[in-house]
Amino acid sequence: MSINEQLRESYEVYQDLFTAFDAKDAEAFFELVDHLPATLDAGFKKAILYLNKHKRAIIHSLNFPYSNGKLEGKNNLIKVIKRIAFVFRTFRHLRMRVLIQQNICEII
Repeated sequence: MSINEQLRESYEVYQDLFTAFDAKDAEAFFELVDHLPATLDAGFKKAILYLNKHKRAIIHSLNFPYSNGKLEGKNNLIKVIKRIAFVFRTFRHLRMRVLIQQNICEII
């Protein structure tokens, strides 16, 4: 980092943003986004400014403890099982495979 000033500056901005996000401080997070250093790399700056497009969603994710991550994970698992196991003859077999994969049902 001592070799490249732009890399050091980008890293410091990234760490500041990460700290504000980890602390769930939306105000500090977007304060950092709105006041980026002028000497910051153009590509990195463009990527960070893109966060303003999703500002409302980011603020909600920081303010509320809810997430649909687990639901999305289950949906993805079901899609993967459907994709690799298209030879199931009945829906019942596919359903049992999903339940077994989730440890909801055991093989007897």
